[in-house]
Amino acid sequence: MPKPTVVLYNPKAVFYTMPLALLAIGSYLDSDKYNVVIIDGRLEKDPLEKIFSSLKGAICFGVTVLTGGPIKDALLISRAVKNKFPQLPLVWGGWHPSLFTAETLAEPAVDIVVKGQGETSFEELLRRLLDKQSLLGLQGISYKENGTIKTNPERHLTDINAFPGLNYDLLDVKGYMKLSGKNQIDYISSQGCRFRCAFCADPVMYNRGWHGYSAERIGAEIGELWKKYQFAHVHFQDETFFTNKKRVQQVAREFINRNLPITWFGTMRADQGVRLDDETWKLCKRSGLKKIMIGMEAGTQQMLDWMQKDIKLEDIFDTAKKCVEYNIAIIFSVIVGFPGESPESVLETLEVVKRLRKMSGNFSMSIYYYKPYPGNKIADELSAKGYQFPHGLEQWSDFDYVNSGKSDWLTPAQVNHIERFKFYEQLAWSRPTLPKFILQQVAKWRCQKNIYAFPIEKNIIRFLKPAPKVS
Repeated sequence: MPKPTVVLYNPKAVFYTMPLALLAIGSYLDSDKYNVVIIDGRLEKDPLEKIFSSLKGAICFGVTVLTGGPIKDALLISRAVKNKFPQLPLVWGGWHPSLFTAETLAEPAVDIVVKGQGETSFEELLRRLLDKQSLLGLQGISYKENGTIKTNPERHLTDINAFPGLNYDLLDVKGYMKLSGKNQIDYISSQGCRFRCAFCADPVMYNRGWHGYSAERIGAEIGELWKKYQFAHVHFQDETFFTNKKRVQQVAREFINRNLPITWFGTMRADQGVRLDDETWKLCKRSGLKKIMIGMEAGTQQMLDWMQKDIKLEDIFDTAKKCVEYNIAIIFSVIVGFPGESPESVLETLEVVKRLRKMSGNFSMSIYYYKPYPGNKIADELSAKGYQFPHGLEQWSDFDYVNSGKSDWLTPAQVNHIERFKFYEQLAWSRPTLPKFILQQVAKWRCQKNIYAFPIEKNIIRFLKPAPKVS
């Protein structure tokens, strides 16, 4: 008797990381009981053709959905599937359905939402669907019954050490390497976040819980994956990889003892960096730590305190100094334009950006405009004051905090100033090249003097770029 099939879909998006949420769900399912098929819209020329051919006799069709652009493709695919297979249960999971469950279930094509950590909930859902049992009481899901939305109790965060290892055979690993242009593997070693940042949805999603794989497990799994795929770099997708200092030390020793010829990336809070002693920094560097990401967010203590970041401004610089000492790159994440933030505060943040950029050519900045996203203190306060969030899946599909280029709390003149600053700080402290050397010196002068009018350098750089090859 053939095993029942479960088809999982990752929508098209502009980013190239592996769909680790679907990988976790698929790996949790017993391979002796289920045939799991993961299809990624970014890798397929015609995703629907593959989906339709895979869905014949399937238990359900599952889609993982992030807020923003992925919703568009998720809707397109889900509606097509529901039209062709009207009796097939269609399940959405991931960040957006977890936070906007009622709006998601208002979509006729979606039957069930799996909320938060989905491994256990989804496996139990499959058993009930196969046995044609009621979904009443199944923790961690909401569903429609005769057109009415039913919400079951939440499911508590489970220690992920109880879950089986991730089965990368479910993915086209080489396909993702080709897509991203990087010989790397994406890996997640923990779930959750213990912190309370007032602009972030993590505290609501994880209830400030955190569970991480043991170092031994990480070392063994990365070692086996390297034997199979021969990657050069591991990109840890954890919310906060450096949460546990002892675990970080042990992971570094695992990589060193296994002689893994890799580099790696992880996320770090600035206060976590301060708490690492020199022995730990040296261990991490020896084990291949190449780059970290730090959520700096703001350049004034007043703003850091207001957003409940629970770090000191000097923590950012102290951690940056350690990374200079050990030749470790940093991507800093910066947010400007919070409601009520003064023009002076924004300018002070840009000054801190310049100070950090001057410290190392290995440092880079990702500067975003604040866009409220529900599930946190600031958004709740804005909602109470009448702020209008997007409503419904169609509107949320246009949500973009990365490339929006606009702000609800900054004037057009301020946004123009920041956009030009972003261009010049990147030019000024990027790796020097002979054709751009003079332009870089001009850019440094502009940043020093805060003069960004008449940005003719943009046109010059466009001229210097080689013409695209004609095939």
